Amino acid sequence: MTVANTTSQKISSWNRQTYQRLQLALSLGLRRQLFVAVCDDLNLRNRLASKLHAELGTTSVTEPRETQDYPKLVSLNINLREPHPLRQIAQWFAHQRKSEHPCWQPGFQILGVERLMEQTPEVQRLFLRNLQASERYLLKLESTLLLWLPRPWFYNIQQSVPKFWQWHTGLFEFEGEPTPLPPVGAVKPETSSTPKRTYPATVPVSTKKATTVSFQEDLRKLLSEESVKLNQKALSLLPQLSEQQTNYQGNDLLWEMPQAKEDTLPMPLPEFPVDVTLSDNTTQESEELKPEEPIDAALTGDLVQQSSTETENSNLPFEEQLSHLKPVIDDVSLVDTYLELGNYYRHLIEQGDASRDNLQLALQAYEQALQWLTEGSNSIPGVVATNTPLSEILNDVGNLYWMLSRCPQPTVDLPESSSTISYLEQSIQSYQLALTKLIAAEVPHTYAMIQNNLGAAYGDLARHQEPTANLEESIKAYQEALRYRDEENDAIKYASTQNNLGTAYWNLAQEQSPVTNLQAAIAAYTEALSPYDLPSEQLEANDPLDQKQTTSHPGTSSLNWAMIQNNLGTAYWNLAQYEQPETFLDKAVVAYQAALKYRKPGVVPAACAATQNNLGTAYWHLADQLPDESEAKVEYLEQCIAVYEEAIALAQQLQQATPAVPVNFDLSTTHKNLGLAYYQLATQPQFSLTQETRLAHLHAALNQQVQAITTASAESNAYQSALGYIIKTIRAFYRENGITGQNLALSNIPGNLLPEILPQL
Repeated sequence: MTVANTTSQKISSWNRQTYQRLQLALSLGLRRQLFVAVCDDLNLRNRLASKLHAELGTTSVTEPRETQDYPKLVSLNINLREPHPLRQIAQWFAHQRKSEHPCWQPGFQILGVERLMEQTPEVQRLFLRNLQASERYLLKLESTLLLWLPRPWFYNIQQSVPKFWQWHTGLFEFEGEPTPLPPVGAVKPETSSTPKRTYPATVPVSTKKATTVSFQEDLRKLLSEESVKLNQKALSLLPQLSEQQTNYQGNDLLWEMPQAKEDTLPMPLPEFPVDVTLSDNTTQESEELKPEEPIDAALTGDLVQQSSTETENSNLPFEEQLSHLKPVIDDVSLVDTYLELGNYYRHLIEQGDASRDNLQLALQAYEQALQWLTEGSNSIPGVVATNTPLSEILNDVGNLYWMLSRCPQPTVDLPESSSTISYLEQSIQSYQLALTKLIAAEVPHTYAMIQNNLGAAYGDLARHQEPTANLEESIKAYQEALRYRDEENDAIKYASTQNNLGTAYWNLAQEQSPVTNLQAAIAAYTEALSPYDLPSEQLEANDPLDQKQTTSHPGTSSLNWAMIQNNLGTAYWNLAQYEQPETFLDKAVVAYQAALKYRKPGVVPAACAATQNNLGTAYWHLADQLPDESEAKVEYLEQCIAVYEEAIALAQQLQQATPAVPVNFDLSTTHKNLGLAYYQLATQPQFSLTQETRLAHLHAALNQQVQAITTASAESNAYQSALGYIIKTIRAFYRENGITGQNLALSNIPGNLLPEILPQL
């Protein structure tokens, strides 16, 4: 993490004391000090590290001149290829000019250890071996070293490299706070508007399977060594579709993605980065890929509409529909045949069968067609359905590679992240090649579409490697797309790209220059809202799916507007961690409340629960900004509790539905946050509550923490965090009502947890 543009930041009340001790320890500048800071909340960790860098990273002008040539604190990201913190420090010194004051040495903080979880087991073992072999470096260490660790790595180092652990001279543990995730969401890679030939909209399962096998056999024949000889025989199996059948328009194609789980910090994804949540979870919910329109991932199942036009023969058995088709002419080219196969599998994908096999077969067909095209050709002569621009085929190839990157990997030959990166890099190459095959001024809509998709692919790649560089490329691509997207004539796409740009800036703010990039994110989100101020008839013309908008039955435009408000609220929340906390938290609350005008439980329940969760977190942080004696502090905590409870109730209702509807925040984390709010109400003496009320709040806090720990795995950060809060709450029972209160609390703890809890009381 590169730290810059950092101003005073607010830290929650119970973390301030720990931070002050850490800051004091680092400021002493003692030699051979190895400090370990444990923090599972990455957002909080970044804020704390930024604050340390701002306060200690520059030398005071009042100090002697000879001590001003080195900074007091240097921030280094762990080298993921060769993770050796002490060697990195030695390399830093090697690249610096020799200090004029040899007795003065800077301190170092090492960040990014959590990213080792994304690396191969070999790299993780190398990190532990390097720590174990660090004794000779520690003996020569003339500086203070602060190593930031998430809790799993903290326990791993204790157990696996005890020799290194014995060298530590200070341990600082920070407790998590309610924080939002990055604005992540469904990715909608845009597809070309060139009409594609129509395949039957309704295919019975049995005939669909048989027909798919037939097409697969054709493709294998075409890809064989004797493809030219077999081509004429295979062509008779490929139906020539009737020109009377209705063509699909590219803007009406429905792309669906299978469910995907995120194990790493989410970044903006191709087409529309959408929803923001307020937990530490990074689970990606099921995603509906719909070209051209920003649709919230949380709205999955609510906004999906079939836009394809069925033919008058669509209800006939598939064999009878094929009997009405023209035979393939003998002189059709290989290019046409490959494109026909690619379009067929693309049609299956658009109809919801986005299996890995279909994605790969579509890619093989399109790529074979591309190989047969004349070098430098900008279009394909002789294509049966249409004269398709080469740039649009390359764009679709990029989309297919991107979709493959989101599919679970079927083999263990390579780490999943390696194959994902490979697919994303191929997707980016396809988009970049597509841009070389057109002139932006002649086809501005196509140019903007491909730039938008390129920005999304770079954003996805940033989740796996070189986040800063890839996010900067993502921003450039979105900005280039906006040069050719007119707000008045292309309002919906303009808004979606602005929304994407805001999310890219948000994520870049987590890597460097937080204030500057968050301000840019807010500007982009605000601009994304502007098209929705257009006259309703003009907006509906750009959004054909829109319905008559009311707060009880909002149209697509209203839900998109609410989605952007939700993202804007999170950007304001994040900026409040760096400057003007009360002002920006108030703006975050206003944005979340605006989003809830249209995010109603009966319309989009998953999105509604996510925004309620966000709003609860904003209220919690507002309460934390106020003096302890403030009456408004109690009011904010009560509002926080109310909306958290609404979010939990709605999420549980969705989980119990048939089929269950996913939400894009971790319910166990919301339970923990709610328990935290109850605990604060119960333990703040200035609130002057009765003992009965305090005990009631403690009971509620304990219940929520038990709910959190029972839904988390024993190895997870959430489990360890909830366990710590349970122990604190039991101690509060003891302070409130002695051993009777403690026993009462223990009677509400599941028996399997008691062996872990009792020794710590």
